[in-house]
Amino acid sequence: MVIENFELNIENFRLLNSLNNPFFDTFFLYFSYLGSGFVLIPVVILTYFLRREKLKFLLLAILLETVSVIFLKTFFNQPRPATLLEDVHLLVPLYWRSFPSGDTAMAFTIATVLSKGEKRILKIILFVYASLIGYGRIYLGVHFPLDVFVGALIGILSGIFCYKILK
Repeated sequence: MVIENFELNIENFRLLNSLNNPFFDTFFLYFSYLGSGFVLIPVVILTYFLRREKLKFLLLAILLETVSVIFLKTFFNQPRPATLLEDVHLLVPLYWRSFPSGDTAMAFTIATVLSKGEKRILKIILFVYASLIGYGRIYLGVHFPLDVFVGALIGILSGIFCYKILK
């Protein structure tokens, strides 16, 4: 059963995926690395040295987010846009396990945990980063808007939950 094949999701995907040009192709291909699991290494190291009091929250939130995303990806096993649609501006050849966006979930987990108690400018930077990761997943042609929305929700809720449970 395909849960993503509804008109609003497809229309929004087509709109956001079609806003492409060579500069943004390159930008989002490289920026997407900041949403991959590899970014956790420098984030954890910097958190340890600069905001050690947030480290346990970050590690638990990332664990919760990762388990949630893996479970949902396995349970739903949804096709990615290029599998369902023609004329997708596809820059990364991925075709299965679209729902939810794990990169978006991780970016929003990081933003939620690390923004807690920080100045407004850092909060803005962190959530702009997370939002660009989410938009980039649609731009690259690998996720539907629903994937990104649910990924962001998982990330935010994982961060909030860990602060609530560990406080």
